[in-house]
Amino acid sequence: MKHNQTTIAIIGRPNVGKSTLFNRLLKERKSIVDDVPGVTRDRLYSDFNWNNKNLTLIDTGGLVSGIDQKSKIKDEITNEIRKQVLIATEDADFIIFLVDGTTGITSQDEKIASNLRKIKDKKRIFLTVNKIDTEKQLDLINEFYSLGLGEPYPISALSGSSGLADILDEIASHSKQIKEDTRNIIRIAILGKPNVGKSSILNCLVGKERSIVTPIAGTTRDCIDAKVTMDKDSFILIDTAGLRRKSKVSTNIERYATMRSINAIERADIVLLIIDSTEGISDQDQKIASVIKKRNKGSIILANKWDLIENKTSTTINRHQENILSKLHFINYSQILMTSALEKKNVHKIWGLVKEVFANYQKRISTGKLNKAIEDIILTTSPPTKKGKQLKIYYATQANIEPPEIVLFVNDSEMISPQYERFLEKEIRSRFDFSGSPIKLVFRNKRKN
Repeated sequence: MKHNQTTIAIIGRPNVGKSTLFNRLLKERKSIVDDVPGVTRDRLYSDFNWNNKNLTLIDTGGLVSGIDQKSKIKDEITNEIRKQVLIATEDADFIIFLVDGTTGITSQDEKIASNLRKIKDKKRIFLTVNKIDTEKQLDLINEFYSLGLGEPYPISALSGSSGLADILDEIASHSKQIKEDTRNIIRIAILGKPNVGKSSILNCLVGKERSIVTPIAGTTRDCIDAKVTMDKDSFILIDTAGLRRKSKVSTNIERYATMRSINAIERADIVLLIIDSTEGISDQDQKIASVIKKRNKGSIILANKWDLIENKTSTTINRHQENILSKLHFINYSQILMTSALEKKNVHKIWGLVKEVFANYQKRISTGKLNKAIEDIILTTSPPTKKGKQLKIYYATQANIEPPEIVLFVNDSEMISPQYERFLEKEIRSRFDFSGSPIKLVFRNKRKN
């Protein structure tokens, strides 16, 4: 993945304060922080500004040493974390190697330092001693000279310090700055219940192992942004933790992950809702669909693991699609694509569907065409009556996009029932292609002259 600005990777063993430092620099709790080692698993990318220079920060999972080939089977996540850290190290221009000043050098620190010494001539490495909160603790940094990575920088990720400012000043002085137009970037959230293949789809789209993939449900806890450029079109992919039922959210970490998933929907233009073709539509899938609808986002439903469906016939896809749209009625306007992340089947078609849905999400219908359509609808089916009074629709106009918002001026907005609103939306959709995009209908009473 190519970056348009200077990137900094924070690496180190578990629980030395990497995510605390990440959040301090961003001035927000973007990375999950908890006293449990191994909370951060994937690598998180986020931009921040220092001395008027835009920098990209990469948070990584804690590196654990001493795992041999035989034990990889026993701990897939630990090995995947190591793989993610190595990729982050390759991507980064600068590396902050974070150690804990209060515990001193550990065997894990020595192992990481040994690997970093092999690349220190190629990349600037800052040996950063965390948890130096007072001047009395400055002597704690002396033993870290033995790691062979130059002068240690004392910092406090929790409260900030001059040592941290010194590191950032040096990085900013060497930063590369390329202006980028972000107006036309399409933001895509990848959503679904745990273990349906979200991270596998993400990795297929990005073209490299951008997010950890294991058979263990709930591997992804943070939201992970990945920038992708395809044929001059730019996209930001947001991988998310699988949304669970509230009754299943038993720890603070899971609760934070759920909040971030909802936040990812709010940040996105388009949501890829991934379902498991082999399991059908669950209650949780329906709840996720309702969140997408409530946030008024464009959507594409990916029926993943399609390769596992046996005895397919010419009507299998149609039956599955009808069943999906029936049960996910909140977003029954969505595009549907049968995919297999394992076999990379149809994944390449996602880009075209995203652009199509985004175009519909931004679509504007002229007032003339819109009113002609409303006239045709009224002529075909008369508006409802209530207590002897008939609803009148005087005219309509599109007021906004993302999503398209259509304002209809009527004689009495209280006469609009949910059933009639759904009828109007269906009729409007039959005349204009808004597939994949929600439509917001607003009814206003026309002022009497």
